[in-house]
Amino acid sequence: MQKRNDTIIYSASDLTAFLKCTHLTTLNLVDLNTPLERALTDENIELIQNKGFAHESDYLSTLRTAGNTIFAVSSTSNWNEQLAATQGALTSGADVIFQAALSGGIFIGHADFLRRVEVPSTIGTWSYEVADTKLAHRPKPTFMIQLAHYSELLATLQGAEPAHMHLVLGNHAERSFRVSDYTYYYQRLRQRFNAFVEKHPATAAEKCDHSNMCDWRERCAAEWETVDHLNQVADISKV
Repeated sequence: MQKRNDTIIYSASDLTAFLKCTHLTTLNLVDLNTPLERALTDENIELIQNKGFAHESDYLSTLRTAGNTIFAVSSTSNWNEQLAATQGALTSGADVIFQAALSGGIFIGHADFLRRVEVPSTIGTWSYEVADTKLAHRPKPTFMIQLAHYSELLATLQGAEPAHMHLVLGNHAERSFRVSDYTYYYQRLRQRFNAFVEKHPATAAEKCDHSNMCDWRERCAAEWETVDHLNQVADISKV
């Protein structure tokens, strides 16, 4: 999340963060106005990120080798320039758009890839579908939320909802999903998220699967130690 002219803008990662831990969303909101101290970058996390970038680059090379015309949106341009470049690429009919900038109201996104399909839309006799690269060997719920988020933003730009969305997994397998199968769940999640950030209810730190990778993990750990939280007991479970 980020502030632009006193308006808070949210991305797919904010929605998936909310799904993992509401307290993470709380701390992210606090950090916008009162910067909090972040945990040092873990070398393992950095290694995973670098491998993710390499996987993305490999897939881009595969698309290029296959003869696709590729339009890459510059990462050094400002946001408005990236949006304009993406819109221009959509209307030009490029086979693949890399790092497309998407926007709709207070939500934005950077899709790894938009791939052209021969389905009419308001931009021409073609339209686009979202494809994302992930190191995992099987789909995860957060991946589907991210794809559904990009697909909804893309629908606004091209005037037609994509029929499918795609994952390119770490073992190079590709999985495709019907967007309509995930739209209702995604929209319900977004409604819950909107209500949460509007009311900003009080939350408490809780251990979750994301705790070891969170920017605020040291802050939460200190809180648990201060209150002598039961989660400090070795091998304890919520039950």
